[in-house]
Amino acid sequence: MTLEQLINEHHGLLNENDEYVLGFITRNMEKSIKQTVSELARQANVSDSTIIRLTKKLGFKGYGEFRYFLKEEYVRNQKTRVDMSDLFQPTILLEDVQVTIKLFEDDKSVEDIYEAIRRSKRIFAYATGHGQRMMLNEFARCMWNLGIYIIIVPEKNELKLISNDITDEDLLFVVSLSGRLNTLEEIVRKIQLKGTQLISVTRFGQNKLASLADTSLYYQVTNINNVNGLNNSSFCTLNLALSLLYEGYLNYQKMNS
Repeated sequence: MTLEQLINEHHGLLNENDEYVLGFITRNMEKSIKQTVSELARQANVSDSTIIRLTKKLGFKGYGEFRYFLKEEYVRNQKTRVDMSDLFQPTILLEDVQVTIKLFEDDKSVEDIYEAIRRSKRIFAYATGHGQRMMLNEFARCMWNLGIYIIIVPEKNELKLISNDITDEDLLFVVSLSGRLNTLEEIVRKIQLKGTQLISVTRFGQNKLASLADTSLYYQVTNINNVNGLNNSSFCTLNLALSLLYEGYLNYQKMNS
């Protein structure tokens, strides 16, 4: 299991400080795996107990076991970078960016998304992974500038609770890389039966989520890393697709004001 998978699995237990520490560790992995708990706490500007509690929330007996896991993660990632380096050339990322822009420009249904945003009483948004959730949070922050407040649903359990209250006057974004629903399918179908407008945001291609959605927004991801199931460029093109949606809605709002 990767660190990102661990974070996704235990996300409901994590608070804002935990998210900050995990972000610090992710950005400084090489340094973190060499540090004691006190050294890491000092670098991250938190207490030793904060880090120890965090490791236990993630299912480790203590910091020592967590650090051993991080070392394995670091070695695995280094090997992956070497093995997959030919897949992450700038030209491939550029192609993904260009295709994502073209997908957006050619999408005639994007006007339907703008209209759904405009007339919805409430807007909810759910992401299936930690990285996707970060991109979704940034999109929501941008929409605040337009006076539109998106309610980010943090976990599947919360989405299940919302499914009891959501109505046909509401809108739900579901952001995913693969578009696979697995245990989410029953919840999504229940929401759909209530007449709630469902917008999927996934990599380009046929997938279960897009087939159930009223409208789909796509982004391009050329290669998927078989080790962790991700492509390092996927967050870039997802962020681009959501940024294009924000800019497009900004123009739509101006034209209809």
